Amino acid sequence: MRDLPKLKLNLSNPETFGNLAKDMDQDARRSIAIDLAELIHTDETSMSEWAGKAQGYLDELDSDEGNEVPQNREQEGAGDEPPPATEMTLAAMIQFAARATDALLGEPDLAKASEPGGEALAAWVSTQLRTVDRNWVLDTDPLIMHMGCTGLAWRKRDFDDSDRVFHSHFVPSVGSNSVIINANVRSIERAPRVTHQFERYPYEITRSISRKKWIDYEPQFDEFDPQAPKKFFEVDAWLDFDDDGIEEPWTVTISRDEFQEIVRIRPRWTKKTIVHTKEVLYFNPIRRFYPYMFLPDPKGGFFPMGFGKLLSRTEAAADVLLAAITDTAKTESQNGGILAGGGFGLPDKVEVKGNRVATVNTDGAPLTNRFQAWPAKQVSPGSVQVLEKVMTLGDRLAGTLNLLENAPASMTATMAKGIIDTGTQVQSAVHRRAVASMTQEFHEFAEMADAYDELPQGLTAKDGSGVAVTADPQLATEMHRSAMGGVYLQMTENPAFDPFKAALRFCQIMRIPNPEELIGQPQQPQATPDEKMKGALGLMKQKTENIKAIADVAMKLTQAQKNMVEASGGMIDNQAALLNMAQLEHAVQSLMQEANNAGSGFDGMAQQPTNQNPPGGAAPPQIGNGADLSGGAGSGPGSAGPGSGLA
Repeated sequence: MRDLPKLKLNLSNPETFGNLAKDMDQDARRSIAIDLAELIHTDETSMSEWAGKAQGYLDELDSDEGNEVPQNREQEGAGDEPPPATEMTLAAMIQFAARATDALLGEPDLAKASEPGGEALAAWVSTQLRTVDRNWVLDTDPLIMHMGCTGLAWRKRDFDDSDRVFHSHFVPSVGSNSVIINANVRSIERAPRVTHQFERYPYEITRSISRKKWIDYEPQFDEFDPQAPKKFFEVDAWLDFDDDGIEEPWTVTISRDEFQEIVRIRPRWTKKTIVHTKEVLYFNPIRRFYPYMFLPDPKGGFFPMGFGKLLSRTEAAADVLLAAITDTAKTESQNGGILAGGGFGLPDKVEVKGNRVATVNTDGAPLTNRFQAWPAKQVSPGSVQVLEKVMTLGDRLAGTLNLLENAPASMTATMAKGIIDTGTQVQSAVHRRAVASMTQEFHEFAEMADAYDELPQGLTAKDGSGVAVTADPQLATEMHRSAMGGVYLQMTENPAFDPFKAALRFCQIMRIPNPEELIGQPQQPQATPDEKMKGALGLMKQKTENIKAIADVAMKLTQAQKNMVEASGGMIDNQAALLNMAQLEHAVQSLMQEANNAGSGFDGMAQQPTNQNPPGGAAPPQIGNGADLSGGAGSGPGSAGPGSGLA
C-alpha cells in the first residue's frame, strides 16, 4: 500500500478514537480505498475457481431441468415439459439441515457450562442468542443449508457502540452479499484480510451519515433509480496509522462508487485486549467472522467441500438416466407415426383420442400401405437397475442412505445397525464440526462482550473457556438420541449404577423439560426377609454373649467375696463387703434384664438393646448412693450411710 497518513493515537485507549476517517482528508481516504480494493480483488481472484463452482451448485438448485438433457430426443415441442431431475443435492441438503438444526437448536439452553464456574456465563450467552439477538436463531437454518450445498457459510457478529447492542448475520460464501478471503490462508485467525461485500439502500446510507457513524461524504445514487442499493466493502485488515512500524487491527468500510472512498475506520481492539508497555505491544483483535465448514479440503486448503461437489457427477449421471427412461416411457405410451397424406381424400394428420372414430379415405387401398408407426421402445430393466445403483451411490456419499430401500429381506438387527451407522457417518462427522464451530463462536462472543464491557457484573471472558454448545456432538440424528436414551434407561435398572443419576441423564438426552421435578429422591434400601432373619439371629447371638459376659462378672464377684472372707478369717471389712455386694446385685439385675429382653421376642428389625452397657457389666454405683442389697431404701440397717456403725 501507499504511504498511510500519520496520526497521533493513544493505542491503549481506542475507545476515544471514534470514526478515524474523519481525521483524514478526501484524497487520503480515496487513496487508501483504492489500495485496499486492489488487495480485496486479489483475494477474490484467488478464490474464483472455488467460488465459481459453488455458485454453479447453487444455480443447479434453481434450475427447472436436470444437470443434463438426453441427446437426440425424438420429439420435443414447445409445450413439452423439461425432463425430471433426481434433485439428489437438494434432498441431501434438506435432510441434513433438518437433522442438524434440530440437534443444535432443540436443546432448552443453547449453551452450557463445560467446566465448573461457567454456569452464569453460559446462561447469559443462551439468553443473548435465543432472545436478545433477533437474527441468530432465524439465521442458523439458512446457514446450515448454504453450508450443506457449497461447503462454507459465515456468521458475522458486530457491536454497535452507539446503541450498545450486538448484531449477528448469516453471510453466504458466494454472491453479491458474501465474504471474500484469500484462498491461500490456512486458518481464519491468520488471514491478513477478511472482507464482507454488501449493499445498502439510500435511506440507510443517509441515516448512517446523519447519526455520524459514517463521514459526511457525497454518495452517488442511481439517476434512473434513486432507490437502487449501493455496494460497499467492509474489511478487517491490519494497517499502521500511527507510523510506529507495527500494524494495528482495524475495520474499514469502503464505498464502491465511481470514486471509491473510505467512510468509516474503527479499531478492532479495546483497552482490555491490548498489551502495551515499554517492552512489548501486542493486540488480541476482536473476531467478527466465524466460518462454518462442511467437509475439509483433502489438499489442506481453506475452502471445504459440500454436497454440491460430492454429488455433482453422481447427480448428473442419475439425471441423464432418469430423463432417458422418462422419454422412452412417454414414447412407448403415446402411439404415433407417419400417415401419407396430401392426396385426394386424405387428411394431413389423424389424431387418435378416446371416444372418437377417425375415418380415412383410402380409395380401397390397405391403410398399412399409407401409415408407418413409430418404432416401439421399451424401458429396459437394466437401465432402471443402473439408475437405482447410481442413486444408492449418491445416498452413500451424502450419508442419507434409506434403510428401507436398501435392506435385504433377511436383514438381522446387527446388519441393520451397520447400515444405519454407515449411512450416517458423513452427517455425524459434519455435525461434530458444526458443534465445534458453534462452540468457538460462543467463546469469541464472550471475548467480544468482555472487551466492550457488556458482560454482567462479576463475569469475565476467561469464564468463556468453560462454555460449550449444549447439543451433544455425538448425537447427529434422532435415531442416535433414542439409542443413547435406551442405554440410560437400562442403566436405571442395573444396581451397578446410580438409578437417580441415570434417570436424570435419560431425561436430559431426551430433552424432557425440568427433569428434576419428575425424578424423586432415591429411597433408602429395604432389607429383604432373608436379611431381616439374619439380622435377628445376629442380634439374639449378641444378647446371648452379653448375658454370658454379665454372668461371668457375677461369678467373679461372688468368688472374690468368698476369697475375702476366707482370707480375713471371718473378720470382714464391712465397707469392702458392701461394695462387692452392690456390684454383684447390679450384675444380677443386668443379667435378669438381658434375659427378659432376649425372651421377649422382636419383629426382626434391628432394635437397639435397652442396656447400653458394654460386655463385662456396668460401672458399680457410687458409695453412699443409697444402694440397698435388699432392694429397699438406703436408710435401713444394711445401709452404708452415716450412723451405720461402720468404720
